[in-house]
Amino acid sequence: MKKTGIYLFLLLATIVVSCVDDDSNTSPSGLIYSYFPTNVGHEVVYDATLITKEDFGGAQDTDIYQVKQVIESIFMDNQGRPTQRLERYRRNTPNDPWIISDVWTSTMTSARVEQVEENIPYIKLVFPINSTITWNGNSLNTLDPQDYEYDDLHQADVIGGIAFDSTLTVFQSDFIDIFNTYYQIEKYAPGVGLIYKEDIYIETNYPLPGIKSQRLYTQTIVSWSN
Repeated sequence: MKKTGIYLFLLLATIVVSCVDDDSNTSPSGLIYSYFPTNVGHEVVYDATLITKEDFGGAQDTDIYQVKQVIESIFMDNQGRPTQRLERYRRNTPNDPWIISDVWTSTMTSARVEQVEENIPYIKLVFPINSTITWNGNSLNTLDPQDYEYDDLHQADVIGGIAFDSTLTVFQSDFIDIFNTYYQIEKYAPGVGLIYKEDIYIETNYPLPGIKSQRLYTQTIVSWSN
């Protein structure tokens, strides 16, 4: 299908979805929802890098490893909504065995995607997908409000050496001043889900030069299967 055809289909799907009731307890289906797969057995492997520095003058630590996320099963949450159990595994190198590290959950409705990470719920995506929408990703938790927004909608991209015909970017934070830098984005692809994540926090030693503390995290797709 030509790109113009894809964009027209997405536009029509968005119009239809905007009329759907928010309270639906069934798993939504359609092209715009495919950016967040919900099928049991779906699996994605990532390369992850975490660089931390805890205090001024302290050593910088670098941790390089792999993460695997698997949709292990689906259950009904306390609101009667289909919810995915996300089993997450870690290994230091591709030659090491996978070891389960934690379990998250995700729930997709016709209006949004909720994901619980380390017992903290976030709103990862909202529907319809368009560049005029902003939402508080922390509205389900007690953290400070954080405005998310879409960018680069349905754009081809190459992530981790893999070409994707269509991707979208969610800006979760993009703030910088003389004291702090916060930068968080996530990229998604249809049929795959999350393909890239970047999470940067830097605290400067202002008015003195140098960095007081930092946390730099990237997560890049390596492979996936359904």
